Amino acid sequence: MTSKENIKKILKEETQDIDTTILNFLKRRASKTKHKIYDDTEITWVRFVGTEYSFNTFRSKKEMIRTILDMLEDDNVINLGDYNPNVLDKDRQKVIRTIKYFLNEYLK
Repeated sequence: MTSKENIKKILKEETQDIDTTILNFLKRRASKTKHKIYDDTEITWVRFVGTEYSFNTFRSKKEMIRTILDMLEDDNVINLGDYNPNVLDKDRQKVIRTIKYFLNEYLK
């Protein structure tokens, strides 16, 4: 990675609007295990301690985000109400950005 790309990455991370409370909640409860299947394939399982929620890396990112959203709503960490796709909801966008950031960092 060149220094220019590195600077862009750092600036993007610093200007992203994420919810640190949710991020810390996810980091505290997530546990990751890796399993080898066959010779060349590795699967990562992410489980959240104290809940029944888990997913693996064979699922799509949208499914992972939906699982985490369901967990956050069930544990009363967030309350976003009913989802209306025709309305731009800044709170929902902030939560989704936080979840995406968590997934990108955690599944490296």
